[in-house]
This record gives sequence, C-alpha cells and structure tokens, in this order.
Amino acid sequence: MKTTGLLLVFTAVLFTANCTFSQTENPSAYLKSLPAIELDKSQAASYRMITDYCDFDPYGTFRGKNRIAGDLTYKNDSVQWKNVHVSRSNSLDAEFPQGSRLSYMDNFKYKEGAEILPADFFRENLPEADPLTMNLVWDVMGFHVFAYDYWNSLKLNEEFKAADINSELEIAIGTFENRDIRLTWLGVTEMNGELCAILKYSVLNNPLDVEYEHIAMRGRSHYWGEVYVSLSDKQIEYANLTEDILTEMKIKGQENHTTGYTVRYITLSKIN
Repeated sequence: MKTTGLLLVFTAVLFTANCTFSQTENPSAYLKSLPAIELDKSQAASYRMITDYCDFDPYGTFRGKNRIAGDLTYKNDSVQWKNVHVSRSNSLDAEFPQGSRLSYMDNFKYKEGAEILPADFFRENLPEADPLTMNLVWDVMGFHVFAYDYWNSLKLNEEFKAADINSELEIAIGTFENRDIRLTWLGVTEMNGELCAILKYSVLNNPLDVEYEHIAMRGRSHYWGEVYVSLSDKQIEYANLTEDILTEMKIKGQENHTTGYTVRYITLSKIN
C-alpha cells in the first residue's frame, strides 16, 4: 500500500473510509492501552532507510552534507541489506546525487543483538565498514528497541524512563553512553493504511568518545524521534530520528582542536 502520509493524533475525530476500522467505533477505545499483541517475526518487513549528516561550524554556518541510504529486510531477528549508496553535497538545499554504491553491503546479513556493537563484529563480517555503515546497522537496532522493548510499560501521555538500559556502550569506534532514555506513547494515527501507535523517544546529554583513522572526537549527543507501530500486526510502519552532535575534534599529528557540529536526520519508511 502506498503511504498516505501522517495524520494528526486524534482524541475524537471522524475517520475516513480508507481507515482500517469503522466510523461507528469509539476512538477512545484505541487510547486506553496498547494491545497485547506479539510481533510475528517470521513475517518479513522491508524498509528504505535514509540518513543525512549535515555539518556546520559552531555558529550554524553550513559546511557540507553526506547521505547514506539503503534497503533492508527484517525477519526472524535478522537484517539483510541491499542497494546502499553514499553521496555528498556542498549545498544545503540541493538534492543529493545518487552517489556511489557500496557493493560490500549487498546481501549483508546478520542477527541483531549486542554482538553487532564491537569492532570484532565488523572486522570479521564487514571489514570494509566505515562509521557511516556502522551507524546504519546500529540505528536500525535502536528503532527496534524503542518500538518493542517497553511496549507493555507505556501509558498514554505518561513519560516512561527506561533506566535499565541507560549505559555506556563499547562500540567499534569508541564509546557512547545513553544517559537518560525516555519513552512516551503519544496517541494513535494512520500510516500506510494501518492504525498505529506513535511512540516518542528522547535521549539527551549523551557523552561520546570516538576515534577513527586519523581523527579523535569527544563530545555529546542529543537525539529524539518517533516510531509508528501497527496496532494490528505490531510491525514498524515508519520511524524517524534527529540527532544534534557537538564534538571537539583533534587530527593526529596536530596540536590544535577544532569544534565539530553535526545534525543527523534519519527516516525509516516501509516498502511493500
């Protein structure tokens, strides 16, 4: 089904004929609690994921932007990639070119879990990976955590602190600490013809310390977004993320530090 776009969260509204439920039903019934349904992981779901990195100086002057985008299929806790491209533009408003295809990502398949975080995973399974492709792998797992791990704990418009997963993570290029993960079930909307719960997440003031090739960076990250989860089959129909990253960077062999400021935008859109 084609994406019909985002609709406003409702408390009382007339539903159009293309909705998945009758006009005579009481909308408030969908706002009492999230349904006790289980995701059928044997059913494959395919997505298009796009991540944009926009670089600025500390005063907001644009420096350049990069994109990595690819298609993935999720089934039985496994993720498989194809059609991954990277591209760059020096214009804030210009469209990205198609860019270069990362052939090493075609049919790259792995099982999700903590095992995908350390350097050994990439060294053994994807030695060509750089931070852009590593983040692609990690960000998909993050969306799944926010969609499913606290489903039964969420109540409408009540912020939930997922304190048990706040921790510093050893990742392939350094460390990243999720310091204060908060989730909120905001309401219900329609996406791709599916009635969906809107789950908001925010994780602020996260320290990071990374090193890759000749660059070392220390700083902090704020990130937030929403995940749209079907109330019929529990599949993710759409997700987004915005991240604000401020770092102090040092190039090996140089004494001076420079300040880096990057904003990331991610969309995860379901493919039929």
